[in-house]
Order: sequence, then structure tokens, then C-alpha cells
Amino acid sequence: MTVMDPIIRPATESDRDAAHRLLTAQLIEHHLPADSHRVARGINLALAPHSPAWLWLAEREGRPAAIFLANEIASVERGGSVLWVEELYVVPEARRRGIARALLARICAQARQRGVRAIELEVVPTQEAALALYRSLEFEEVLRTRMSLSL
Repeated sequence: MTVMDPIIRPATESDRDAAHRLLTAQLIEHHLPADSHRVARGINLALAPHSPAWLWLAEREGRPAAIFLANEIASVERGGSVLWVEELYVVPEARRRGIARALLARICAQARQRGVRAIELEVVPTQEAALALYRSLEFEEVLRTRMSLSL
């Protein structure tokens, strides 16, 4: 590992504040509601014992540079578990340095090791850099419409 290689690891309790900052920044950047209490509740769920969530951080030069949040779910279609990616965010000053690619490579390796059958996500069509990254990693487009019902 060189000095510039990111350190990629699962988040721990001590990462709570950094996770909150990164996830809030992601929501703001994408013009989504950045309610501090909702973000904190999501982090609480992700860090809870036996949580199906995968909350990982990438650090560069000793500072949080990226965050990844996904949930492992059962899939009849895939005949096993699937990792549904909720968030992948890289801070603006660390973009275009291979951090997202390295983070995804580590996640893919961990998922394969755990027997996960697929990694699924959604991308807003205007996020051209994200689309290019996922395509370069051999993610395939799935023609479906995502729907949501707030409760």
C-alpha cells in the first residue's frame, strides 16, 4: 500500500460522527432532505449488532474520504442474498483518485467471500461519473422502475 492508497474498513462506533458528516453531505449534494435525526437513526440501525447493513469508510491521508452504506437482503430471484447499495459518497476533494473504485473492489471481494449473489443499486441518470464507474466495473443496467411509499 502506498501513502496515497485509501484505507478501507467497516465503520465502527467511533466513526459515528464522520459517517454522519459524510452521509449528510451526500444528501445535501443531491438536493435531498438532510434531516440530522433521520441520518442518526440510519447510522444507529447500520451500527446495531446483527444489522444487515454494511457501513464502510475509506480514509485518505488519515481523513474520511468516502462512505458506503448497503443492506444485505434475501432475494428469491437471485436465490440468495443481494447487497442493495443505499449510498456511495466520495468527498469532492477526493474524487477522481480511484477511491470509489477501490472501495467497491473491497466490497465486491467481501461480498463474494460471504456468498452474496449480486450487488444492486440505482443511479440518477445525470450522475455520469457514477454511471461510467459502475459500467467499467461490469454493472449492468436493469430496466425497472423503482417506486417508494413513505410510511
